[in-house]
Amino acid sequence: MKTLISMAATVLALAAAGAVQAQDPQVEVAGTAEAQCTLPDSWSFVSQNGGASGAQFSGTTWTIPDAALADANSLAVSGAEYAIRVRGVGFCNASHTIRLQSARGGLVAGDPTTPAPAGFAKRRAMQYGAHWSGNGGPDNRNPFGPAASFTPTVPGQQSGVANYAVSGALAPPGNRTFDVRLGMQRGPLAAPLIAGAYSDSVIVTIALAP
Repeated sequence: MKTLISMAATVLALAAAGAVQAQDPQVEVAGTAEAQCTLPDSWSFVSQNGGASGAQFSGTTWTIPDAALADANSLAVSGAEYAIRVRGVGFCNASHTIRLQSARGGLVAGDPTTPAPAGFAKRRAMQYGAHWSGNGGPDNRNPFGPAASFTPTVPGQQSGVANYAVSGALAPPGNRTFDVRLGMQRGPLAAPLIAGAYSDSVIVTIALAP
């Protein structure tokens, strides 16, 4: 009789242990991929408009020859837009914004906050654009997602924000080329350009969405 009681107790003990094991929580594994965006460390000439050439671009500087800006009489050259496109490889894996800023509000001589002397001009309008580049050939100009673009008129002016919202229809750009287009508008001016060095700096900013 003692043996039967002992066996029954053993069976009950095993059943109880099995029930406890079934209630144990599952082990979960979790991790986080950091959201990040980077812009190219270097830029390469891709294409031109209006007679510009790749020889004018080096590092991060586009040097516009005097003859493209003004003639021998200091009259502004008019005609088609004079422009180049440069490209580098960047990265982004999340929603973000693209914004441009002009330091001087266009191609300007001297202090951009002071007016030109009477009877002269000292500014040529510039149009700037930036976007991730679509797939295709080396001169593919199709934006991959939204593009930022503007024609600044005052120092420090910024473009509107191009919102790149990652969704089912628009994947993160990942490792992809990023294009910046710089164009000098060559509409006629009513006065000759004052002598001097003309310059502007363009800042491209990619910011992760909140």
